[in-house]
Amino acid sequence: MEQRARRLLFLFADTGGGHRSPAYAVAETLWKLHGENVQIELADVLTDYAPWPLNRLDNVYPYLAQPGGWPWAAIYHLSNGPRRAALLTRSCWPLVRTPMLRLLREHPADVIVCYHSSFNDLVLRALRKIRTKVPLVTMVIDLATAHASWFASGVACCLVPTESVRQRALACGVPEKRILVTGLPVHPRFIKATKEEPLVVRRRLGLRTDRPVVLFAGGAEGVGSLRHLCRAALDSKLEAQLVVLTGRNGRLKARLTAEKWPLPIRIEGFVHNMHEWMRAADVLVTKAGPSTISEALVMGLPLVLSGALPGQERPNADYVVQAGAAIWAPTPDRVIKTVRELLTPGCRRLPQMSARAHAIAQPNAARRAADELWDIASRNTPLR
Repeated sequence: MEQRARRLLFLFADTGGGHRSPAYAVAETLWKLHGENVQIELADVLTDYAPWPLNRLDNVYPYLAQPGGWPWAAIYHLSNGPRRAALLTRSCWPLVRTPMLRLLREHPADVIVCYHSSFNDLVLRALRKIRTKVPLVTMVIDLATAHASWFASGVACCLVPTESVRQRALACGVPEKRILVTGLPVHPRFIKATKEEPLVVRRRLGLRTDRPVVLFAGGAEGVGSLRHLCRAALDSKLEAQLVVLTGRNGRLKARLTAEKWPLPIRIEGFVHNMHEWMRAADVLVTKAGPSTISEALVMGLPLVLSGALPGQERPNADYVVQAGAAIWAPTPDRVIKTVRELLTPGCRRLPQMSARAHAIAQPNAARRAADELWDIASRNTPLR
């Protein structure tokens, strides 16, 4: 007998861009694999369902994540334990009970997938409240460790990016049979972009082909010391062209655009073709966000990490530095010194870093996650 389309609900929040990107990567993969046989809804839980003041957290996050990030570090470490995370959930439940139930009512699904740690226990509570057996799957996006709130008891499956995060899930009480190492999903367009010649992409983007390209990115929120990095590059007379992506930080983009730069520079805000900018670049200078790192690894793009948010991001930096795909350079002067050395003609380290990036990349992560979700949805989809 024919089955109806599988319905999946993906939950995320824009506290940084790393939560949305894997969700869209898996959604696009499922659509390509199964077409009309799968229906996927993506919901920004904080913006669309959380009550005040929780619905303002995506606006507050950039301030918590400013260079140093110590306000965020305090929140992260004080709540990072299974009991503390559960206590925090219990204290939030009276505030979010009604909107969580509305979320489930407005988005009926065969499988719910959480791409943000804050919602796992809350969604499970809501599912129990309406007495439904819809499975909840967690997709952990941190590469080397993870906050305890990612690992809620009662999830049907916990998809993790690396073996070290699998060990963390086990330590937090997730049954071994419910943990699957998939890698961190990267959108298919990044894999497709690796087949293009960098010079062709540079011409398409309007970049020069006679100078190396250094790509500066501050994440979706444009946090970090991008202006200081640009100034340091100028002062050092770096023989390169710069591309600066300021994300959603409109003030920073306006400030950088208003300045005069006596070297080739391109300043962009939030872009939807990150795969092209990465393919055009020789080096990426960025903070240690998990999605950006995973995308760069797939592209074989050497990383210079200029910062990491205390808590979950610093282990991301250690992971790729130890693998030989990145260099840690936490000050503007060290960044530019490192970039200059990498771009020196004949430097052997740059191709070595590219090779190491390819070696630890997981370009099939989105497919592995999509296949697992399809299997879970199929088991939970009744016949017509």
